[in-house]
Amino acid sequence: MTGVNYVTDEKGNATAVLVPIKKWDEVQQELEKLKIFEDLKIAFKEMDLHRKGKLKTPTTAQLLNQL
Repeated sequence: MTGVNYVTDEKGNATAVLVPIKKWDEVQQELEKLKIFEDLKIAFKEMDLHRKGKLKTPTTAQLLNQL
């Protein structure tokens, strides 16, 4: 990765990483996309369990209380 700098201790062990802000923003955006996809995957699994009767379906009031 271009522009990334590693901070090392006196023994040469990496202790930190300095990443340019632009690159950090790109990484954060990708992580957010992954989180959204993971959340969707969980939601679809839950919907399938509800459909099969293996998971109790919450009431509308319970869903609204989660917001």
